[in-house]
Amino acid sequence: MDMKPVILIAVILIAGVSAGVYILTATDGNDKTEVKNLNGKNQTTGTARIVATQRGPETARPGSNITVTCKIKNEGKGPAKNVKVLSQDFERSFDVIEAGEEVEFQVQIYIPTEEEVKEDFGENATLSNPFFIGGFSVTYTDLSGKHSLNSNSLEIPLQI
Repeated sequence: MDMKPVILIAVILIAGVSAGVYILTATDGNDKTEVKNLNGKNQTTGTARIVATQRGPETARPGSNITVTCKIKNEGKGPAKNVKVLSQDFERSFDVIEAGEEVEFQVQIYIPTEEEVKEDFGENATLSNPFFIGGFSVTYTDLSGKHSLNSNSLEIPLQI
């Protein structure tokens, strides 16, 4: 039996299904996605666009706690769901951050002394100045899928 017609039909079917999926989920560049709901009607829903930032004090002293303010804002046109925030120092989660909504929270971060750094990492270790705090990561889902991003990092000059 010649397999060419069978292969041709399979390729046409796959291309047709792919085109149908693309047409049903294509965006118009306005962060909106059109999908068919369970009743077969077209429904347009926007996608989320999360912006994550953190800010801390102008300066700090070794051996003290500092307050870092973290903000997560949804600048998109749809909700961000199952939002997970993760850092070396903290974790947070939010069920939903609606379009236009901003969530803000504060965390305390300890800045070690030079002696504590040497105890933990060896005699040749030093405390960095400025003190570096890496950005936190955010993952979330919206109508278009799962997304992840990182906030800005911080460099805080130490008063020694």
